[in-house]
Amino acid sequence: MTEPKRPLKVFLCHAHADRDPVRALYTRLTNNGVDAWLDKEKLLPGQDWELEIKKAVREADVVVVCLSKQFNQRGFRQKEVRLALDTAMEMPEGEIFIIPARLEECDNLESLRKWHWVDLFEENGYEMLMRALRSRANNIGATLQIKKGFTPKPSKIFRLPKFFIRKIIGVTGFIVLAITLIFNLPLVFDTPLNESTSTKDTSITVTSTPLPAEITDTKGITMRLVPAGEFDMGSYSGDPDEQPVHQVYLDAFYMDIYEVTNAAYKTCVETGECIPPKEIKSYTRSNYYGDPQFNDYPVIYVDWDQSKKYCEWRGGDLPTEAQWEKAARGVDRRTYPWGERIDARLANYGLHMMDTTKVDLYRDGKSPYGIYNMAGNVWEWTLDWYDAYPENFIGNSNYGNTHRVLRGGSWSYSENSQRTSYRFEMIPTENKFNIGFRCVLSFSQ
Repeated sequence: MTEPKRPLKVFLCHAHADRDPVRALYTRLTNNGVDAWLDKEKLLPGQDWELEIKKAVREADVVVVCLSKQFNQRGFRQKEVRLALDTAMEMPEGEIFIIPARLEECDNLESLRKWHWVDLFEENGYEMLMRALRSRANNIGATLQIKKGFTPKPSKIFRLPKFFIRKIIGVTGFIVLAITLIFNLPLVFDTPLNESTSTKDTSITVTSTPLPAEITDTKGITMRLVPAGEFDMGSYSGDPDEQPVHQVYLDAFYMDIYEVTNAAYKTCVETGECIPPKEIKSYTRSNYYGDPQFNDYPVIYVDWDQSKKYCEWRGGDLPTEAQWEKAARGVDRRTYPWGERIDARLANYGLHMMDTTKVDLYRDGKSPYGIYNMAGNVWEWTLDWYDAYPENFIGNSNYGNTHRVLRGGSWSYSENSQRTSYRFEMIPTENKFNIGFRCVLSFSQ
């Protein structure tokens, strides 16, 4: 009986500043059958990280060194980078295969120039990398093991809502869904289409059909597409916790076009999946939540857990800080969702209205993706803990996973806090008259 081939093992070496594009590369490689090793995905709490990195490099068939301007400038200051490269260089000729992979236009390192590099930012860069990995696998008797119905870990597969599938799949037969996911994630139906398919693998081959700019989810909530790609996160002139400006890659995702309303949240409460807000009042109104005249106003007095539970009920989650900021400002570093100047015609801020307003009121204040109230009205919970950005005061955070990040300002705060890069921290159990939220459906959930 023939021994099954083992999977090709690839170690990803990178700088902290490049963690987002490298995480995306890790996901894509994993989905294409590579046994990839990335510190953020593989290291467990309590493990000896030096020992684990050395072990992973020695067991690897290929070490992919992810080069960038940040890597060349800061990478060698990071112990894990130096440890990984030193371990790779110590291995005998022929036992290790090193591929310098440039994430952007940058110099190759002098110590790596004996190995030909690949440019992952070029159109065919990833395909060239996969050709090299397949060649290496063939030479050493390994394989790229793409599993049937593969689900990448720790990320989840994006599941298209049942209603969306039925709009695309006709009653006369099954047609192939073609949805572009930039890293070729498998697409899986939310529920079986019929009894005959319920026990079959429902993964669908991904092709390059564009995603719709707007969808309505299973709970009837309208969401807008934020396309995949890079953007500059942070501010050169803002507060210290908004710095340094750093480039982030995000997969495509959908975000609520409006803040979650009283009516929408009440629907979840009525199912028993959500608990009511702490208060039914608002700042100036004794009856707010539950009063039909305020159905289309943002729900308030909900803490982080309540907000996350509601988003999960809808099949999504709270947005990460990066998702929130990109949805608010796009890719041109704008100060506010609509541009560079703010006034009371564009957003509810600075005590102009003295309370919340309807979620669809400020049409001229939409973000580049057509999303309302990314500045003003209510602060919005995000998924992330409040901490310093990469390379900024590393190890000197004063919070240590005690505060969650709020974004977007509110009706009771000044114009400075309405900026798209502004960060505000709050303990996750807090319920206030000026805090609400919105949800996302992410292709990497």
